[in-house]
Amino acid sequence: MNRITTRVQSAPILAVFAAVLVWSVGPIITLSIGVSINTTIFYRVIFWPPLLFAIAKLRKVPITKHVMKITFWPGIFFGLSTISGFTAMKVTSIANATIIGNVSTAMVLFVAPKFLGERIRLVQVMLAVVSFAGICAIVFGANGSGGATLRGDVYALINAILWTGYFVACKKVRTDGVGAWAFIFGVSVAQVVVVAPWAIATSTDLGKVTARDIGLIVLMTCFTGTVGHTLMVWAQRFVPASTSSLISLLMPVLSMIGAWLVFEQRINLVQFIGGAVVLASLAGVVRYGSKESMNRDVLTTADPLLNSSL
Repeated sequence: MNRITTRVQSAPILAVFAAVLVWSVGPIITLSIGVSINTTIFYRVIFWPPLLFAIAKLRKVPITKHVMKITFWPGIFFGLSTISGFTAMKVTSIANATIIGNVSTAMVLFVAPKFLGERIRLVQVMLAVVSFAGICAIVFGANGSGGATLRGDVYALINAILWTGYFVACKKVRTDGVGAWAFIFGVSVAQVVVVAPWAIATSTDLGKVTARDIGLIVLMTCFTGTVGHTLMVWAQRFVPASTSSLISLLMPVLSMIGAWLVFEQRINLVQFIGGAVVLASLAGVVRYGSKESMNRDVLTTADPLLNSSL
């Protein structure tokens, strides 16, 4: 009986690790696609709504005008974040893009009191400031190593800011009675409104996508997106949010290792120390949350579905 109980209790933890592993593969797949990032994003965003719509219908989750209305502004921020986040992966190193992007966890602390009515501890603010110092070490210590560029680092920072805006927009809307799959479907539709026109206007190879590219984009949409979301949402019913948050901080580390193995992207000592400082600081931000709701809010900055239940 004890062995069975242990297995049942360990399953959600394993699901969190699996979700983080799945998400960490996303940047590797992005870099493996042969067409431009503009074209990659275009096909990525138009593939996702039909998939989410089918899942919502299978789960008998209603999609109403109210859902589409409340998800509009979150979807706009999400779309802008998509552009900056994917672009960062292409023009800077994966290590820089993922670690700098994760600083949105700390950014939430600075907007939570004003926009969300949350109370934060002084130690959290201090750790957030330390994480920003680590970001500076990553950016200015790169010197072009591992494919890192200042332009790409700026995109990653913009992505963190926009993701924070997306998070706040999600928290500001009333989602009573709205299923997670319906909510994220609405977000994905608004995302298309932002991203598709931009991609069409700026891409020069929309018609040059190969079967291999389409396969990788579908894999990214279904595997790193939907499967990762499903695993994490299910696990959140059983795993404390603070625990999931700490595990989620492994994602940039795993992505960095994958980039080193597949693309031979290297990091120097200054970047390594800066990345360690950032991840340790963000872990402290989560650990010293003033209450469980703040820990849960911090976690949701890592994934758009975690703010709701299935």
